[in-house]
Amino acid sequence: MKRLLPLFALFLSCNFSFATTVVPMSIERLTDASSHVVEVVAGESYSQWNLSHTQIFTYTKFHVTRALKGTAPTTIMVKQMGGRAEGYEQKVAGIRQFKNGEQAVLFVHPSRANDGTAVITGFIQGDFNITSEKGEATVSNGMSNVEQVSNGSIGHYAHPHMRLSQLENIVHARVSRSGK
Repeated sequence: MKRLLPLFALFLSCNFSFATTVVPMSIERLTDASSHVVEVVAGESYSQWNLSHTQIFTYTKFHVTRALKGTAPTTIMVKQMGGRAEGYEQKVAGIRQFKNGEQAVLFVHPSRANDGTAVITGFIQGDFNITSEKGEATVSNGMSNVEQVSNGSIGHYAHPHMRLSQLENIVHARVSRSGK
């Protein structure tokens, strides 16, 4: 028991930091890996346990305002890891929970569960929050606690920040080039 006390004290004094590590994807790669690229407005969200009661997922209904790739329905349901259900909370670094009315450009593909939901391509990389700077719409997919693997080393995720029109042009050029 005496040997366990120093270890327990060390455990209590440690600061734990959790992060998601991603392999950086260009906007062109995100476009290729996604069935749809859409400008959306977030609607209602809810969270629930999976069937085996081992993981919480959050489901957010989005209203599609514009499709940049693919023929999108007027609404899509996006499924993300994490959320709050039955008094429990699961957080996943690199996954942003959406607020009702928030605008974004999402790079999505169908969920592997084949349940009619979509998932965001590349975690945070396929989630571009739309904001306004000096009267111009801008986008960014940055978030704290996300690291990237580049050239064999891990560092802070260097997320793009650009005008919405720039992102749209890159996606349109890629879709035109690939014919998809």
